Amino acid sequence: MILTDKQSLILCTVVVLGFSISGIIGILDNYVIVAVLLVLFLLVVFNLFTNKKLFEKEQKSQEVAEETVSALNEEDIL
Repeated sequence: MILTDKQSLILCTVVVLGFSISGIIGILDNYVIVAVLLVLFLLVVFNLFTNKKLFEKEQKSQEVAEETVSALNEEDIL
């Protein structure tokens, strides 16, 4: 599951506001609230690493494609 940048930003905002508001009104002692916020936070962190690995793979494949195109162009010239 890969979230878009906009979805990740919204999820981060929900986590920050959730921790802030629940801390202010004093319901952060409730384990259910803490569990939900923790799961959302871990989802953001997991998505961060997943997107980074996917970006690196796409970048490598793009470099290989560019090298292939340049090699084919050099062969056409010769």
